[in-house]
Amino acid sequence: MLEILSKNHTTWVAMGLSIGIPKYMVEDFIHETYLRLNKYVNNPEKIMYNETEVNKFYVYITIKNLWSDYNKAKSKHTVYKIDDYNGEYVFDTPEWAIYEEVNYEKEEAQEYILNKISQEVNSWDYWYDKKLFNLYYNTDMSMRKLASETNISVTSIFNSCKNYKEIIKGKFGEDFEDYLNGDFDLIMDE
Repeated sequence: MLEILSKNHTTWVAMGLSIGIPKYMVEDFIHETYLRLNKYVNNPEKIMYNETEVNKFYVYITIKNLWSDYNKAKSKHTVYKIDDYNGEYVFDTPEWAIYEEVNYEKEEAQEYILNKISQEVNSWDYWYDKKLFNLYYNTDMSMRKLASETNISVTSIFNSCKNYKEIIKGKFGEDFEDYLNGDFDLIMDE
C-alpha cells in the first residue's frame, strides 16, 4: 500500500500546500499521513478505487485532519517572548514537540478513562456482572460464543451487556465526549 501511495507523492504535497501547510512542514505531514494510513487502514481496498488507483479524496481528508489536529494542539500553547538588548527573541514550542505532547495527553486521558471504568466495574456487587463484563468487553468473544461456553442464554448476555453499556455511558459518557473532542485537560480535572 505504501508503494502505491508514494507514487502520488507530489500530488499529496500539492494537496498539503493547498490546505495551508507551510513548505518547510509539508513533507513531514505527508510522511505522517503515510504512517497513519498504514497503521489504521487494515484493508487497502478502503483507500483504493481499484488495484492501481488511490482514492485521492480519502488521502486528502487524512492530510486535512492531521493539519487540523496540529493547529488545534498548537493553539493551546502560549508563546513566551523575552526582550534582549539585541532585540526580541521568541521561544516557542518546537513543531514536533506539540504533536508528541498531544499524543501523550491522548494516551494519558485514555488510560485515565479506562482505569475509572475498571474501578466502576470492580465496585459492582455481583461477581456475575464483573465476570461477564470482562469476558465480553475485554476479549474477542462474541455473545453467541459466550453463551455456548457459559450455558447462559444469548438474550440474558445481551440484556446484561446492554445494561453495562448504559451504566458506563451514564457515568463516563461526558469524559468520552471530551476525549473524542481532544479536550483532554477536562477529563483529568475531575
